Amino acid sequence: MITLKGIYKIYGDTGNEVTALDNINLTIEKGEYISIMGASGSGKSSLMHIMGLLDKPTRGEYILDGVNTKDIKEKELSTVRNKYIGFVFQAFNLLPRTTVMENVILPLIYRGENRDSAEKKAMKILQNLGIGERAYFKTNQISGGQQQRVAIARALTQEPTLILADEPTGNVDSKTTLEIIKILQDLNDEGHSIVIVTHEEDIGDRAKRKIKLKDGFLIEDKIIKQKRI
Repeated sequence: MITLKGIYKIYGDTGNEVTALDNINLTIEKGEYISIMGASGSGKSSLMHIMGLLDKPTRGEYILDGVNTKDIKEKELSTVRNKYIGFVFQAFNLLPRTTVMENVILPLIYRGENRDSAEKKAMKILQNLGIGERAYFKTNQISGGQQQRVAIARALTQEPTLILADEPTGNVDSKTTLEIIKILQDLNDEGHSIVIVTHEEDIGDRAKRKIKLKDGFLIEDKIIKQKRI
């Protein structure tokens, strides 16, 4: 599903360069659950942004579902993202002063789906995530854990092949952390590919494969026995 070949990401001008990713080679198959780990500055967020088509590598090739992403025109990138990728971020990235429902249906409306159909689809997902009763609450009226469920619901409306989760438990308590990770494990059981960026070993061990970065280098890539919730 994903192939990264000789990926470099370099920031700054000549003479003041910082290499965030250094010759990353990585293959991810459909249906995997992978954790990407590393300390702050290790390059894990840079890698996530490239995989999510939010940034481009300085050098190297990124092949997504058989398509070399360097051949995708800038104006087509958002369409490709909507087709393949669902994002879940630490900061939730929900629209303020709007309802849960309005946040969740946004990708569907963007795709041209009519509002009634979008709301029916969104409500089913919200109910499956245990937050259907909050559908018409504003996002500032629900807890952090509920907001993260809304962010996951919004990602799922696109029926993505791949879910990219960047520190999705960073702003919630320990009980909610386990709830969020269980949701991701269940989604993986249903066939979604999951890639989660985290600096927490316990969260990383909830995956089936663990990748570690250090100073931009890929230093570990191994299959692990998943800790289930």
